[in-house]
Amino acid sequence: MIAVQGHRGARGYLPENTLPSFARALELGVTTLELDVGVTRDGVVVIHHDRGLNPDIARGPDGQWVGRAVPIHSLTYAELQRYDVGRLRPGSDYARRFPHQQPLAGTRIPRLADLFAFAKNHRVRFNIEPKMDAAALDETLPAEEFARALIAEVRKAGVEDRTTVQAFHWPVLKVVEREAPEIATVYCTEGAGSEPERVRAAGGRIWSPDFQTLTSEKLAAARKAQMKVTVWTVNESADIERMIAMGVDGIASDYPDRVLQQLKGKQ
Repeated sequence: MIAVQGHRGARGYLPENTLPSFARALELGVTTLELDVGVTRDGVVVIHHDRGLNPDIARGPDGQWVGRAVPIHSLTYAELQRYDVGRLRPGSDYARRFPHQQPLAGTRIPRLADLFAFAKNHRVRFNIEPKMDAAALDETLPAEEFARALIAEVRKAGVEDRTTVQAFHWPVLKVVEREAPEIATVYCTEGAGSEPERVRAAGGRIWSPDFQTLTSEKLAAARKAQMKVTVWTVNESADIERMIAMGVDGIASDYPDRVLQQLKGKQ
């Protein structure tokens, strides 16, 4: 059975990584909520894709779009709550990519604990990426502290068996594997580095490449290494159909209903 992941909730329809977006994904019937997290200066795990505030998404208390990507880790949770992330900047490339996204003025960046509480009556899974970049390690907590903060929230909510932690920055995955072996890890790749052999050599059991880099040969190699394969971010009908036909284990999409519709009668 192919797992259907709502990418950042249902980003195609509502503001990404917000509680309304996750609610829409649940309404559509996803099996998994895909999301990203950071940690504020005062240690709160929050749901946000970028390491810093996105100038195409965030507006300050004055209603003006932020001029630079202020790192999440440099702000307290209270300071972060002053920013509105309920719409895309009009005229931006980002807004042009998601013309169907409905604005929700006043929407705030949620805590991870808020999502766990919101989804407590659903048997949905959580695929969580702690946002780190080897080229910008000064903008986040170190891998060990970051992983421990995330592990603590997952354990506090009692959802270890329904959570995977994914990352492009693999050192954070090694911390999770060492300190929380009950939580599965997912090794993300993109571009030229998307080779299943490299993932397997690193100890990965679940591989998540950009779908555009996945070939039948690479999928066969992953299967030979007994790895599961999930792909990101598949939005167009022809691409969804191709991934289903290839037999991947999971598909993340900004429009998860499109995946669910194509899966009808095939599983």
